[in-house]
Amino acid sequence: MSRFSPAMLVVIAKRLSQGFLFIPTLLALWGVVAAVLAVWADRTQFLSTLLESSAILQINALGARTVLSTIAGAMMTVISLVYSLTLIVLTLAAGNIAPRLLETFATNRVNQITIGLLAATFLYSLICLYITGENEVPRFSVALAILFSTVCLFWLVYFVHDVASRVMIDNEIGRNRHALLAEIDRLLSDGPRETAYDETSLPDGSALPVPATCTGYVTSVDTPYLVEFASKHDAFIRLDTRPGDFILEGAPIARIHGSEDQPAFTEAVAESVLVDDSRSPEGDVQFSVHLMVEIALRALSPGINDSYTAISAIDHLTAALARILRKGVPSSLYRDGEKQPRLWLNLISVVDIVGAAIHPLRQAVAGNVLVTLRLLSAIERVAQQSDPEYRGILMRHVKLIAEDANRTVANRADRREIAEHVQRARVTLQSEEE
Repeated sequence: MSRFSPAMLVVIAKRLSQGFLFIPTLLALWGVVAAVLAVWADRTQFLSTLLESSAILQINALGARTVLSTIAGAMMTVISLVYSLTLIVLTLAAGNIAPRLLETFATNRVNQITIGLLAATFLYSLICLYITGENEVPRFSVALAILFSTVCLFWLVYFVHDVASRVMIDNEIGRNRHALLAEIDRLLSDGPRETAYDETSLPDGSALPVPATCTGYVTSVDTPYLVEFASKHDAFIRLDTRPGDFILEGAPIARIHGSEDQPAFTEAVAESVLVDDSRSPEGDVQFSVHLMVEIALRALSPGINDSYTAISAIDHLTAALARILRKGVPSSLYRDGEKQPRLWLNLISVVDIVGAAIHPLRQAVAGNVLVTLRLLSAIERVAQQSDPEYRGILMRHVKLIAEDANRTVANRADRREIAEHVQRARVTLQSEEE
C-alpha cells in the first residue's frame, strides 16, 4: 500500500496492538530503559541523600545481586505459568464457547499487560544484574525492582480474576454484547441516517468496473479518501463490497460513473480498501452478530445441548437488533463538501443483519420449544422498539418460525403455546404499523 491516510493509520495501529506481541514488547523495552536509568541514578548518586536516610534501603552488594537474581528467576517462572494458563483458557473457550472468541481473548488488554509487565520486570532485573559491578551497591535499582515485582504480584491476582470471569459463558456473552453495541453506535454516529431518497441520487448509465487487486477479507474502507478522489475527478464510485466481505483478485468490487480512467480508480480503490486474511470486528457489525449466533448454535448442538446458554445469547443479541431497528442505519450515500454525491457504500443492511441473526437461530431451534418461545419473545421485544418501516422484516421471520414449529413440534399443547406467542408477536408488529 503506497498511501497511508489517518483513517488507515488508525486501523493499522489497532491491528498492531492486538495479540501478544506489540504491547508486551513495548512494556519489555520499557523495562530495559528503566534498568539503564536506574543504574545511572545509582552510579551518579542522583538520589543518594534520600537512599541513605531510609533504613529500609540499606543493603550490601551481595544482597543486592541476590535480590535481583531472585526476582529475575521468579518472573521467568511466572511468565511460563501465565502463558500456559492463557493457552489453556484459549483452548477451553474455543472448544466450549466459540472458536472465533480466540481473537477477543488475544486482544484482551489484561492478558497483554500481564505478559508485558512480567517480561519488563524480568529484563529490568536481568540487565541491572548484568551491568552492575560486583562491588557496587545499587540501592535504587533494587528498590525499583522490588516495587516492580510488587506491582506484578497484584496485577497477577487481577489477571487470575479476569481469566476466571472470562471462562464464564454469560460474562463472555455480555462482553460481546457491549462490543457489538459500541460498534453499532460508532457506525450510527458517523453520518446521516438512510432515507428512501438516497438511491434516487445514484447516476444512471454505463459504469466502468474496478477489479480487486488482491484476495482476502475486507476489514476497512477509507471513505473520506474515496470521496475526495471521486470529487477531484468529478466522478461517482459505487463500492460493491463492504467490511466483512471476501473478495477475489480480479473480480469487480466497484463501479465508476463519469470517468474512463480505470487504472487511476483501480489504484485508488486498492489503496482505500484494506484486505486481510481474516475478518476483523472493527467496522464489521456482522462479525459480532455471527459471533453471538455461533455461541447459541454451539450451545444447541447435540453434543452440548445447552438451551439456557442459547437463550442468554438470544437475549443479548436482542439488544443489538433493537438498537439498529430503533435508530435506523447510516446512509450509504456519501457527499463531498459541495453536497454532491460521490460514493455509495452500504455498510449495514437491515435485512442482512436481521437475517444473519434470526435465520440460523430459527433453523437450529426447530423442535426446541423452550428456545423457540424465547426467540419469539425476543422478536416481540424488538418490535416494541423498532421503527415501523422494519416491521415487515420481523413479521416474515415470525411467519417462518410458526411454519417450522408446525412441522417439527409434535405435541399439540406445545404447538398451542407457540401459536399464542406467535399471535402476540403479530399483534405487537401490527400495532407498530398502526
